[in-house]
Amino acid sequence: MARLSYDQQNDARELLADLVKIKSVNESDEQADRDQAEKEIADFVEQRLVKIGMEVERVPLAPGRDNLVAHWPDQKGDRSFALQSHMDTVSVANMSIDPFRGGIHDGKLWGRGACDTKGSLAAFLTALAVARKKSYRTEDKIWFVATAGEETGCKGATALVKNGFRVDGMVVGEPTRCRLVSAHKGTCWATLEARGQSCHASNPHLGNNAILVMSRALQHLEEVFLPSLQRQSHPLLGSPTCSVGMISGGTAPNIVPASCRIALDFRVLPGDDPAGLARRLIEELEGLLPEEELKLTIDQVQGGVDVPAESNLVRSLLGPCRERAGQEEPEGVHYFADSGPFFEAGIPCILFGPGDIAQAHTADEFLELDQLVLASDIALTWLEKGTERSLV
Repeated sequence: MARLSYDQQNDARELLADLVKIKSVNESDEQADRDQAEKEIADFVEQRLVKIGMEVERVPLAPGRDNLVAHWPDQKGDRSFALQSHMDTVSVANMSIDPFRGGIHDGKLWGRGACDTKGSLAAFLTALAVARKKSYRTEDKIWFVATAGEETGCKGATALVKNGFRVDGMVVGEPTRCRLVSAHKGTCWATLEARGQSCHASNPHLGNNAILVMSRALQHLEEVFLPSLQRQSHPLLGSPTCSVGMISGGTAPNIVPASCRIALDFRVLPGDDPAGLARRLIEELEGLLPEEELKLTIDQVQGGVDVPAESNLVRSLLGPCRERAGQEEPEGVHYFADSGPFFEAGIPCILFGPGDIAQAHTADEFLELDQLVLASDIALTWLEKGTERSLV
C-alpha cells in the first residue's frame, strides 16, 4: 500500500513552503488583471509539471493570467480524470503573520494560501511525482488542472469549460481535512434595492423613506422567508439558507433617504437554480409592498454539486479515505468551489484536500503538516488503485 517515504514527506513540505512564498493575491478582477496575479505561481507549477514529464498547456484567462492543463503524453485509456486546485489567494490585508514567509512551527506551515488551497496543490503535485517515479500506469488518462481566478467567482474554471475542457471525473482540491466531499450547495449573491423619495428630514411625511421600506422587507425575510426554507432538505447539506451581508442607505441625517441596498447570500441545494430563491424573495416582496419600488440585481451565481455515493468516482476515493482517515460515508459542505462550473458542464466532481476550511482567509492562516502528508498519501494510494481498475 502506498505511503510516502521520509524524504518524500520533506519534499512535500518544501514544495508547500515554496508555493506560499509566491504571491498570488486575487482581491478583484481589476487588481488581479493589473498585477497578473497568478503568473509567477503558474510559471513555478508549470516547471514542476514539466520536470515530472507532463505536457502542459497554458489556457489564458486574461493577459498574464493562465490556467494550466497538463497530462502524461504516453497515457492511454477510454476514460479520464483530473486532479485540480486553484492557484490564487484572497487578500493579505490585516494578516497577523508574514503572509509569504512560509514559516514552520508547532507542526504547521503558516502563510496566505497554505490552507486555501496551496496545500491541495502541493499534495496533488507530490502524489503525481511519486506515482510517476513508481511507474504507476492508471487505467484512465490523468490530467492535472491548476486554475486562476477562483477567489473572485471561479473565473478560471468557467473559462476552461467554455473552452471545451472535459474529463469523466474530477477531484477538486479544497480544505476538507482529508475527507471526501461529494456535495455542496450552489450560491447566488444578489443586491436588493428599495427606492423611495428624498426630502428634508424636517418634513419626512413629504418623502418616502427607503430605509423604512427596506426594514419592512427585512421583517418579511426574517419572519416568513427564512422559516420557509426549512421545508426543503438534503441528507448531506440540510436546508437552503439566505443571509444579509451588507446594508447601505442614505446620505445625511437631515435627508430622508431615497435609496437603501442590501447584499444577500443565498445557498441553494444541488439541482436548484441558484438564482431561484432570490427571484422568489423579490416576488413575495412585490406582493407584500405593491406601492414600493424594489429592484433585484443578480451579482454572481455558482452551481451546486451532488455526486451519488454509489458512483465509481466516490467509491474509488472513499476507499483510501476510509483506510487512512476512517471516513465511512461521503460528506457535504456549504461553501462553493471550482467544482461548480465543472459540474455544470457535466463533469462529476468531488472535493478533497488537506486543512480545515475554518482556517481559509484568516489573519493567521496555516496548514497542519500532518494533513499535507496524509492528503498526499491518500492521493497516491488512490492513483495506485487506478493501476488495477478505472477510478471513474
